Amino acid sequence: MPRARLARLVTLIAALLGAAALARADVGGSVSLQTDARERGMSYSAEKPSAQLGLAWDGDGGWYAGAQLAHARFVQRHGARLQAYGGRVVELVPGLDGEAGVIAQAFENVSHYDFQEVYVGLLGERWSLRLYHSPNYYGSGQRSVYGEFNLRWPVAKGVGLMGHVGVLRGYGATAAAVYAAAHGPTRVDLRAGASWLLGESCELQLAWVSASRGGPYTWSDAARRRSVLLGATATF
Repeated sequence: MPRARLARLVTLIAALLGAAALARADVGGSVSLQTDARERGMSYSAEKPSAQLGLAWDGDGGWYAGAQLAHARFVQRHGARLQAYGGRVVELVPGLDGEAGVIAQAFENVSHYDFQEVYVGLLGERWSLRLYHSPNYYGSGQRSVYGEFNLRWPVAKGVGLMGHVGVLRGYGATAAAVYAAAHGPTRVDLRAGASWLLGESCELQLAWVSASRGGPYTWSDAARRRSVLLGATATF
C-alpha cells in the first residue's frame, strides 16, 4: 500500500471517529506494547516487539466501529498495518447478545496481502464465539473460514484468566493451494494466560500461544509456533 493511500485512510478514519464524538457517541483509544504481535497464532512482527494504536467508537443502537494501526514485518518487507472494522451488537435474550460486522485489513508495501472479512458472533458475559469468512484471505486466492472461542474469567480483584481456541480453514482450488498442501488447509491456534489491571486504565497480560502448521498463508512459516508473550495496554 503506498504511503499516501495509507495516510488518507488514517485521516478518513480519524475524521469519522471525530464526527462520531460530536454526535454524542463514545469515542476512546488505546496504546499497546507487545513483545511479539500475533494474530491467530501467526506473528506479523517477525517475533519482534511491536506497538499498536487503536481508536474505537460506540454508537446508539449497538453500532460500533474502530481502527488499529501497527507495524508489520513480513520476511524482508515491512510497513504499516491498518485494520478497520464496524458492526452491530443486539440483545437476543438477557445475558446473550448477537453481533455481525465487517473487517478490512490493509498493508503498506505489501498491498497484495490486503483482504476483507465478514463475521457473526454470540457474546456472553464472560465468553464470545465468532465465525469469520473471507473471499481472498491475505491475498492467497483462497476463501477462508475462521471460528474462535474466547473466555475471560475473573479470579480476584483486578486479576483474570483468559483462554482462546481458533480454527482456520482455507478452501478453493488455486495456485496458492500448493503452499498449504504440505501441511493441509487447516490451522489451529491456542492462547492461554492471565491479565492484571494496573489502575483504572492499564492492563498487563502474560500469555502462552501455540499454532499448528497449514492453512491459507502465503508468507514464511519460519516463526516459532509456540511462544510466551507479554503485553501492556493503556486506554484513554
